[in-house]
Amino acid sequence: MRRPPTRVGGARSFVGLVGSVVLVGCSSPAAAPVATPTSSTPPPTTSAPATTAAPVYTLPDGCSGLLTLRQIDVALGTPLPGQTTFTVGTAQPEIGRTGRITCGFGVVPATEDAAAADPLLQLSVFTYTDEQAAADRVDATVDAQQAQGVRYDQAVVPGASAVLLSGPDETTLIATLGSRTYSLSLVPGVLDATGTQTALQSLMGDVLTADAPAQPDTSATLGPASPTG
Repeated sequence: MRRPPTRVGGARSFVGLVGSVVLVGCSSPAAAPVATPTSSTPPPTTSAPATTAAPVYTLPDGCSGLLTLRQIDVALGTPLPGQTTFTVGTAQPEIGRTGRITCGFGVVPATEDAAAADPLLQLSVFTYTDEQAAADRVDATVDAQQAQGVRYDQAVVPGASAVLLSGPDETTLIATLGSRTYSLSLVPGVLDATGTQTALQSLMGDVLTADAPAQPDTSATLGPASPTG
């Protein structure tokens, strides 16, 4: 997804006069008391090392920050007709899911005679309570899809664990990154099988780059520079 330096102060310490030494004798004067020298320099202060809080991830509130139409056009080699839709899903505590958003690209809007068409390309982002919950959900999805005859292959997406599910209705690339997963699906007919995998991997790379959690500003937490000479 910082505490200020701690200053450890120190009080000055003084050793007072503890008394005088009396010499035995008639003619010798008493020796003057000797004062113990004291230091007026306070002990050096130390600063605790600055710490950087881990960036906190929040689900996007729109689609353009995840994937642009230009990126889609370049990856597919053709513009998608229709509109872009954005929906917010609900949490599902029973599977550890804390949130979901879905973007539909290439959605033909509804008319008086027909409902809106399914998106040609669909992107979903899911957040979970922890990494294990996210991984478990991907495993469950893969098992369920394979049971229905969907083909399973490993996919390549830098920085993430990714799988490709190829079925008669759509080809879906699922990428897992920490406690969140990304699902990107393309319907058949837009590209061939090889082109579909290449396009989905390229687009998923764009999504992960765009959706990286913002790094916190550490400028206010840095302590003063130490003198070098």
